Amino acid sequence: MPIIRIIKPNDNTIVGIWKITENLIFFHKSIRLSPISKQLLENRNSRIHKLQFLSVRAILVELGYSDEDLYYKEKRPLLKDGKIISISHSNLFSCVIISDLKVGIDVQENNEKIGRIAKKFIGYETSYLTFDDLNRISIVWNIKESIYKIANIKELDYKTHSLVIPFNLCDNFTYSWLIYKKLKERYVSYFLKIENYSFAYLIHTNDE
Repeated sequence: MPIIRIIKPNDNTIVGIWKITENLIFFHKSIRLSPISKQLLENRNSRIHKLQFLSVRAILVELGYSDEDLYYKEKRPLLKDGKIISISHSNLFSCVIISDLKVGIDVQENNEKIGRIAKKFIGYETSYLTFDDLNRISIVWNIKESIYKIANIKELDYKTHSLVIPFNLCDNFTYSWLIYKKLKERYVSYFLKIENYSFAYLIHTNDE
């Protein structure tokens, strides 16, 4: 199926979510790839990784861009028009956020593994979470992954340098913080669930 959701949280930001049900032939017929992207695609070994790669380009087309508008610098995705882009995929879902503001996005397929590794990234959040609260722990992981993408700091520690303000699943958003040395940023942190996948997308806010 084509894109399943387009979200416009503000006038400067757009989010696209795609569930992959198509085969490689469909994408090859519907997407025009640059020579660089063709080589990047060829370097991906697994079928699902190829589908994820192509579905991201399909989202770009739905959002008014093309494959040639996207490039990478030190493995970080960038757009030629200067807007900020963040990309994520997990198994059968891919998602993209584009904005004039600092943004990040993450999708994860939910399973019990998140509970086993929670102690590695849950810090402040133990004030309102227990380690068996897998649904909210998954959202916290999505948010902290998104913070990591925004910050682009290799030394960032999820447990101590990022925190997520208390939330309920029915809220659909919360706030989160990046606190690293002299850097302190707050993000509006939206989240949702589709099937067995959790999503979060973050937008930097200046009213700190």
